[in-house]
Amino acid sequence: MTKDQAISIIRSITIAYPNFEMNQEKLLFWLNHLVTMPFDAVQQNLHTYIRTSSFPPTISQIAVQEKDQNDFLKQLEERRRMLNAK
Repeated sequence: MTKDQAISIIRSITIAYPNFEMNQEKLLFWLNHLVTMPFDAVQQNLHTYIRTSSFPPTISQIAVQEKDQNDFLKQLEERRRMLNAK
């Protein structure tokens, strides 16, 4: 996600949870983590979290990790082609 999108996530948290305190250090910490995640999925997790919890979330409670692409089968097929070409 972009920095602006991450700020919108944090803004949503501060609106939904007035007791969620934010300072410069905490903002930078949250931004560093949020920008590595996909915006739409984090936003969806946050909306779900807001509907079910009266306490502000931690980063891990709304985090989304994109799955690494598994290219094992592609590599295997390329090796087979190379062997068959010999």
